[in-house]
Amino acid sequence: MERWSINESVKLYNMDNWGADLFSINKKGNICVHPSSSSKQSIDLRALVDDLIKRKIKPPILLRFMDVLQGRIASINRVFKSAIQENDYPAKYQTFFPIKVNQQRQVVEAIANFGKRYNIGLEVGSKPELVAGISISTGNGLPIICNGYKDTEYIETVLYATKIGYDITLVVEKLFELEKIIELSKKTGIQPKLGIRVKLSSKGTGKWATSGGEDAKFGLRMSEIIAAIRMLEEHGLLDCVKLLHFHIGSQITKIDKIKTALIEGTRIYAEMRKLGVGIEFLDIGGGLGVDYDGSKSSYFSSVNYTVEEYANDVIYQIKNICEEAGVECPNIISESGRATVAHYSVLITNVLNTNTQHLMPDFEEILTQAENLAPTVKKLMDIYKSIDRYSLREDYHDTMQLINEAVSLFNLGYLTLNDRAIAEWLYSKIIKKLNGIVEKIKPIPEELQNFHLALRQTYFANFSLFQSIPDSWAIDQLFPIMPLQRLNQKPDVMASIADITCDSDGEITSFVGETGRTKFLPLHRIRKEEDYFIGFFLIGAYQEILGDMHNLFGDTNAVHITFNKKTGYLIDTVINGDACWESLKYVQYKGPEILKHVRDNLEKSVALRKISIEESSHFIELLDRTLLGYTYLGE
Repeated sequence: MERWSINESVKLYNMDNWGADLFSINKKGNICVHPSSSSKQSIDLRALVDDLIKRKIKPPILLRFMDVLQGRIASINRVFKSAIQENDYPAKYQTFFPIKVNQQRQVVEAIANFGKRYNIGLEVGSKPELVAGISISTGNGLPIICNGYKDTEYIETVLYATKIGYDITLVVEKLFELEKIIELSKKTGIQPKLGIRVKLSSKGTGKWATSGGEDAKFGLRMSEIIAAIRMLEEHGLLDCVKLLHFHIGSQITKIDKIKTALIEGTRIYAEMRKLGVGIEFLDIGGGLGVDYDGSKSSYFSSVNYTVEEYANDVIYQIKNICEEAGVECPNIISESGRATVAHYSVLITNVLNTNTQHLMPDFEEILTQAENLAPTVKKLMDIYKSIDRYSLREDYHDTMQLINEAVSLFNLGYLTLNDRAIAEWLYSKIIKKLNGIVEKIKPIPEELQNFHLALRQTYFANFSLFQSIPDSWAIDQLFPIMPLQRLNQKPDVMASIADITCDSDGEITSFVGETGRTKFLPLHRIRKEEDYFIGFFLIGAYQEILGDMHNLFGDTNAVHITFNKKTGYLIDTVINGDACWESLKYVQYKGPEILKHVRDNLEKSVALRKISIEESSHFIELLDRTLLGYTYLGE
């Protein structure tokens, strides 16, 4: 076996750059997770998965590491506290979690609990989210910010919640909303706590750049802000405006775009203060990005700045402009949902198909029986025997021409199925031999840089891409993927990852690599009877709630893990994934009705002696067991 170190695996998968010091590889060659970037305590993920399987918790399993979540909340607040001290900023900072990023109750409850010491708040954008926010805030006193469009019922709910003591800010997105708020405030006699969202000319970058700019969906233009101020003055409600909000998009990749938005947004704040609007809070929205691919670039799966740089720029720019304008510095709010939750969850699943690799035919004997080969196949065999570094280009081009020729001859009836199979086998042997030579050549000739795609094998994994990481399919989002084990051994397979849906789009062919995006994932050839697991990392933001039930694959099993110094880890919560009957219920099928319908038909078949009573009973048992079982594959 070729010598290989865990440091080479760290480099190969670019783990140090995307992992935020939360992941490492131990001496066994297994990937580990740490509760924080500075902690030496760790959990061996492969050992954890083995333990969970013993507990009858089957993959795919979504692991939620609650200490990591707590650490991310602490980290964001810590860098802002440091920036405030360094810049002698005279006001405060407050984190709000936009629950659209991950509405799972246990997750939001954990964020509320961990964030108490930082006075964390919740941002909501719909009536269901408002109800969820009120539920979480009850007994905790968490402040709530309401964004998004609002109807009468939404506004009334907020007004009455405000009256009984909830701290809820209604953010005005459109002027017609403000008219409705004023009308309902007069009707109920309850004064609202208001915010105004401004539509900046500044725009972000990447997939969500349209959240900002003149054509943005939400926010008031400058003339509309003046109109809003006049409306509020007319009705004696101007003092209710406590917050100014702007948002230029999620996952902002360039720090200069953030600076531009901060300058424009703070100028508007300063001018509104001069007009007598008593704004106390400046909500700079979301946008703090996550470096998914570790490239530290302005590519949309990365960011060209750190959290520390982000916090320092926010504090510096706001203070600088406020001092210049001679207005009081506001308390600052950010809605950094992605940066809060992305790192805390990992999807683990098993690879399904690799135990059949040894069943592939081997045509080694043909190398000594060339006289029986078709001419095209014989030419391929000659190339395989003679190829070396001095004939690389010529042999590669000849190989590509000959394999295409073999396909054409087969289609015309001049090659047998066996001939074509041998040609494909020789082609793969040539490409592998070519790869072994090219690995030792630098620089690699340009025309040979993509040949390795011919070596890529499809590894089928027990998960649904559409359910667990839909952004990978929908917007080509990169997520780090790597094996949990054997990271002290050199990978010997270039793979793509296919899911178990029947959709050809259910395949991942872009991966985080050593030098950026690559078209294959280095994995190991699986030993017979080996359980081989892979992990999908940084999937805590949006993926769980965006999941689509393609082929009726439902939610996966989810396990909440906390670190424990004595036992290594504790299982806090186990959330069973959807059973088949639950997935069917989403599309209006009912388990009992299905069983009755099938049983009635079976009784007719028994009466006609098409099937025995025993076979009929066994079939119903199987169907019943399937309805109660996991939607994903077992043994």
